[in-house]
Amino acid sequence: MPDPTPLPSTPGALRRGAALFDEGRFWDAHEAWEEAWLEEDGEVRLLLQGLIQVAAGYHKATVQLQPNGCVKLLRSGLTKLEPLPPALLGVPLARFIPEVQRTLTEACRWQSGELPSFPRHLLPTLALDG
Repeated sequence: MPDPTPLPSTPGALRRGAALFDEGRFWDAHEAWEEAWLEEDGEVRLLLQGLIQVAAGYHKATVQLQPNGCVKLLRSGLTKLEPLPPALLGVPLARFIPEVQRTLTEACRWQSGELPSFPRHLLPTLALDG
C-alpha cells in the first residue's frame, strides 16, 4: 500500500471539511474534502472518500429527504472507513464509526417507513482538534 503520509494541503482540507460537517453543512464538507481526495492515494484517499460519502448521505437525509440515497451512501462510506486505523490523521474513527452505524440503523428504519423522518438529533460530529 502507498505511503500514508498525506499531501501538505490535506490536513487543512480535512479540518475545513470537518468544521463544515460539524455545522451540519454536509455538502460543503463534501466539497472541502473532494479536491484532496482527488490527489491522495492509499488509506488517506479511503478516509477522505469515506467521509465524503457519509457527508453526502447526511445531505440526502437532511436536505434532499431521500432515505434510499442516505442509506446507500452511509453504507458505502462505512465500508471505506471501517478497515482504517482508529485515528487516521486525527480523525476519531473509533468514536465516529459507531455513531454513523447508529444513524444508518435509524436511516434504515426511516427508509422502511418505521420512522416518519431522519432522526437529526443523532447526527455525529467529527470534532477535530487543531
